[in-house]
Order: sequence, then C-alpha cells, then structure tokens
Amino acid sequence: MKSVKGNKTIDISVEDLREMAVKYSFVHLDFGTGDGRFVYESALHDPDTLYIGVDPVEKQLKEYSVKSVRKKLGNVLFLVSSLENLPVTMTEIADKVSIILPWGSLLGQVVNPTKEAVNKITALLKASGELELILGYSPELEPSESDRLELPELSREYIENVVVRAFITLPGTMKLDKMELFPKEKLTDIGSSWAKKLAFGKVRQIYKIKLIKPL
Repeated sequence: MKSVKGNKTIDISVEDLREMAVKYSFVHLDFGTGDGRFVYESALHDPDTLYIGVDPVEKQLKEYSVKSVRKKLGNVLFLVSSLENLPVTMTEIADKVSIILPWGSLLGQVVNPTKEAVNKITALLKASGELELILGYSPELEPSESDRLELPELSREYIENVVVRAFITLPGTMKLDKMELFPKEKLTDIGSSWAKKLAFGKVRQIYKIKLIKPL
C-alpha cells in the first residue's frame, strides 16, 4: 500500500500497519476520507486513538498530511487506496470504520451493496467493532452523479430494506444498532470539509446508521 506522509508517498505493508495499531487503545478507520480533515481534527483531540484515513486520490490527502507532520501527530495515517484495492490480508484491524457522506464509486458500493463490498468493509472490523454510515446524497441536487451510479431515491425504507439488509443477512456479519435522521445543522460538528460544505447547502435528508459486528 501507499501512505502519504507530509509531501512524500511511502510504501507501507499490512504488517507495518498492525505494528502501529497495537500501540493504541482504539483504531478508527475512515473510508473515503477525502482531504482527511476529519481524521486530522479527530487525531488532534484524541491521542489514544489511531486514525486511519483512506482515499484513492493521493493529491487530496497531502494538505492534512502535511499539517499532521507539522503538528507531530503520531496517531494519524493516510492511505492511498480504494475499497476494491485493499489488500486481502487487511482484516480485523479497526475498532470502528466510518464512511461519512461517501461519493463516487464508494457511494455506489454502499448504496447498491454487493456481497464483495459488504465482506470487505466488515472484514476490516474487529469483533464487536462498529460501522458508522452517514448518507446524504440527493438525485435532485446531484443528478449527473446519481445517473452515473444509478442511485435510487434515498429514504428510510430503502436504507432498511437494501443497505442495512445487505450488512445483516450474510452469516456472521453485522447487527443494526441504530438508524436515525441526522440534523443538517450538525454537519459542521463532523469535522470533514465535505460535511461542512453540505451544511451550508440546500436542504437534504441525511441518515446515520450504526451497525455492530458480533463477537
């Protein structure tokens, strides 16, 4: 795998990642992290947790990687990867996986979930680990992306019957803990650049889903 560290890109193995992870009491992996602001802000305030931001666009990760180096944050890591390109050995590494307001192919994999995508996501979690999904796209507001990815209308019924069902019906996978509407005015609390942008945009329905991996 590739890791962005400041202005450099270095190789990192799954074994290197595991060695780093055991030094922390909690590991939080944020998928589709974008520019990595959420990971950076979280790491600043929670030094006991290792925050791993994963995104396929290397250039996006550099700004907050540089900032994390300047702040000497040892508990943050930026990986250049997509869900489909993760090493098959990268399993049971995270206490929490978050996918916050995903876009592009990751959004398609979550909203139109395949068995392969569900397995890859849940495999990242340790037993009793948490998966947090925050979804808030709108076919009306993002018509071109919705058409390209063949995204359905987002509703509570669709999330329950398609998204959640995909994660809870495979043997040994997830259990639904909570699903709720997420207030638009709280998007700025998340700490991600994309969430902040949506907070000041047009009104849309936003859903927060929490699933737990069984022991």
